[in-house]
Amino acid sequence: MSNVRLLTNEQTNQIRYFYKTGFPIGVIFILAFGIPLSILVLAFAGIIIMTTVLILLAVGIYLIINSRSKKIAHALEVYQYGTEEEIYFDSIEDNYSYRVNGKPQQIVNIRRGNELIQIKTFSNKVCYAFSPSSQKAYFYDKYPDIVLPSSIFNSKDNQNPYPQKTRSINI
Repeated sequence: MSNVRLLTNEQTNQIRYFYKTGFPIGVIFILAFGIPLSILVLAFAGIIIMTTVLILLAVGIYLIINSRSKKIAHALEVYQYGTEEEIYFDSIEDNYSYRVNGKPQQIVNIRRGNELIQIKTFSNKVCYAFSPSSQKAYFYDKYPDIVLPSSIFNSKDNQNPYPQKTRSINI
């Protein structure tokens, strides 16, 4: 049986900020192409098909936002009911197979006992949160894909005070 931790408003906001991504790309895509598509369908196919297209667009937006809010709700549950364990920072690798805006995907390797956990991300705030050499983290067997580092509660803005500067040299 695990201990139950109570969430304060500040801790809830910090967990939400940590798991919050930018505006979902899927919603932007649906709004950019779905609304003009529904107007085009209205012009050529009629009101019944246009209504169907708009309903499908609304369902798509709902599913995207719902999956995002479920992730935050699961993280809150991990903090409340999960076990607190020591994790150790191992390394950060770059995966050049996946890129977003030219930036490679980063893989943060952490150790939990004898287990190596790889966290794949494009977010700098995730890398900064797992970068302390050792820290406490929260785990819950019900959600094995969520690792909640305690470092997100240490700083108010969860930003690295020393941003990394990158220089590219072609040889």
